[in-house]
Amino acid sequence: MMLKEWLDCYVRVEGTYLRVGNAKMERSWSFASGRPVNVSILDKNTEQEWLAAESDTPLFQIPGLSDEQQPNVIFISNFVENDYGVSQPYLQTNVDMHFEAKSSVQRLTLKIYPDAPFIRHEITVIQDRQVKSNHTPPDKEEYLAWTKEDFDVKSTLSTAALQLDTNNKQRHVVLADYCDHMVLRDLHCRWTSIQFLDQTDTNNNLVSRDTGLLFINEKRSLQGNLLFLTKTLHESGLLIIKEGPTPLGEFGNTRMEFQFRGNRLSLEGTGISEEDLQQTQETTSYGVTIGVYDGSILGGFDLLHRYHRNLRAHNSDRDSFMMSNTWGDRSRDGAISESFLIKELQAAAALGLNIMQIDDGWQKGVTSNSVDAATKANGGVWGDYYSGDGDFWEVHPDRFPGGLEPIVSLAKELRVALGLWYSPDSVHDFMNWEKDIANLLHLHRTYNIRAFKLDGIEIHSKLGEIRLLNLMRYVQKATNGQVDFNIDTTAQKRLGYFGQTQYGSIFLENRYSDWKNYYPHWTLRNLWMLAPYLPSSRLQMEFLNVNRNTDNYAEDPLAPDACGQVYAFAATAFSNPLAWMELTRLEEQQMDCLSRTIQALKPYHAEILAGQVLPIGEEPSGASWTGLQSICSPTHGYVLIFRELHESDSAAMKLWGVSGAVNVTELMRMDVKDEVLIPQSHLQMVWESTPQGEYVVTRPAPFTFVMYRYDKSSIS
Repeated sequence: MMLKEWLDCYVRVEGTYLRVGNAKMERSWSFASGRPVNVSILDKNTEQEWLAAESDTPLFQIPGLSDEQQPNVIFISNFVENDYGVSQPYLQTNVDMHFEAKSSVQRLTLKIYPDAPFIRHEITVIQDRQVKSNHTPPDKEEYLAWTKEDFDVKSTLSTAALQLDTNNKQRHVVLADYCDHMVLRDLHCRWTSIQFLDQTDTNNNLVSRDTGLLFINEKRSLQGNLLFLTKTLHESGLLIIKEGPTPLGEFGNTRMEFQFRGNRLSLEGTGISEEDLQQTQETTSYGVTIGVYDGSILGGFDLLHRYHRNLRAHNSDRDSFMMSNTWGDRSRDGAISESFLIKELQAAAALGLNIMQIDDGWQKGVTSNSVDAATKANGGVWGDYYSGDGDFWEVHPDRFPGGLEPIVSLAKELRVALGLWYSPDSVHDFMNWEKDIANLLHLHRTYNIRAFKLDGIEIHSKLGEIRLLNLMRYVQKATNGQVDFNIDTTAQKRLGYFGQTQYGSIFLENRYSDWKNYYPHWTLRNLWMLAPYLPSSRLQMEFLNVNRNTDNYAEDPLAPDACGQVYAFAATAFSNPLAWMELTRLEEQQMDCLSRTIQALKPYHAEILAGQVLPIGEEPSGASWTGLQSICSPTHGYVLIFRELHESDSAAMKLWGVSGAVNVTELMRMDVKDEVLIPQSHLQMVWESTPQGEYVVTRPAPFTFVMYRYDKSSIS
């Protein structure tokens, strides 16, 4: 029976089977036991089936909830959603399993996107007092799919043991906390796991990779958010995404990981603990996305790119920007005042930046990071902002005697948008989240603030995570998407890269030349490493004033000032550059060369970030030939190529999806430190590839770069 059709998406019930899909793929589950069991993952492009005969293990298991009980009744509802206006529209299916003995509902939520080769799911536990009112939206139709009489009472669910000699038998393992389980049909598969780290104040190696082949008797646990599976005998790939934080931010009693037992694969760690189920509100697990692709490296990256673009519909006006924030010069909030920010605004406009963000210090309350913290009895606070007089988030009366209005007025005149630092109150699992929403809406409506840096976040539980996410969702909805968030991922337990961060961009790192933890090639490397897995339009990458703290780097040949100001900026150009500095402390020569470079980049920046940015060349090390490529269409794109401190004046690089002769147009280059050259007329040439499919590029000196547009269709 067809329950729902919308565009190419569909939901169908056949006996005790549920099938959902679109033109690209289909997933199927059996409910014969009363609980969903994976039956099929079908790639419709190749007709490749990924799963073996029906598994004997349920799709998921929540800690503290019995897997032996059958639901009394299962309802299915379907409706079109768009995640508070953030995502592309999708078909959402809620499968509500009602358990009378527990007075609860276990909801399996499925999300199917039109013409997209992936399907998402998550599990929500809804407790007794909420079942009647919240188990489905009142305006959505519900279909009674199955009752207890439909289930096979003899059906048993278990986990098969590995086949080993008696002396080597492993204890039977009972899976107690997982959000997907499947039995792979093909033994001949290669797996590749990708693990990420955040808390970048103390981490600078953010991406790691592990790979291997399936072995029928191997038990292996792999940490990470991404797992690529490719069949070695067919051109077919499966991508599994664990929609949760990095290992540094996960919750629950089980580590979030991919666990193989032979050809059985489970996604361990729902993020829910038994304690979470004692909370009064509904609790949702980490999400899972299953996608299919052609098995190639580029095909896997393409699938990830489509995934991200569906979860956060790309809007160039919002998602392509260049911002300044004064905190990077380490005066903290000591300089924040009306007169100072007026000069900063004027400098931002002169450079051509889109947004000036005012960090910690605009508000009346004093944080522990403030220069005034020592004068306070409590040493400043980092949370619990609503205690005391309750005026923490009022505008600082001494620094801004006229309020923020003069700053707002000048910003409007100069056509520079304003952003503000804001710290949601983490105390008691964000118990004040609704007050924070009211503050954010007030600041937006009063001062037209459109970009809030969310900092000081410390998530202590699933409840806190849910409240923080709801804060961002409700503000997005209330402002019709006019407010965006820069989600700080530098410290404490936070959302990571795949933990529902689609409500903003990621403020990736705090780097300071005062502490010698800033090098342009480190910034470029982090962008280069993350770009295949996360759109660069989602990343804010910092460049600093390279003339500060030169003594800290002594004779270091990779020092920021050895690279130059323009090179430092160029390292961030294929992301959303963040001028992490006081602009008014730049020297005139720095302002001139930065302004020229920014103005040269701006006509292309939006299209670059709307494309798919991927790494080319060698991994940045300070002594490599490296670069980035933006694929804007099948026939054109952009490349940015860097010669770091490398002895050779030429290198050969492969481009993604490009071979043979291509027409390239030079857009800008730097041959000498801080002297950017912008052709008065477009300089075109034909790039011929080598027999190995590489393109040769030359640069006259270390720490130089060149940016091209390439066109395949122009070659006859």
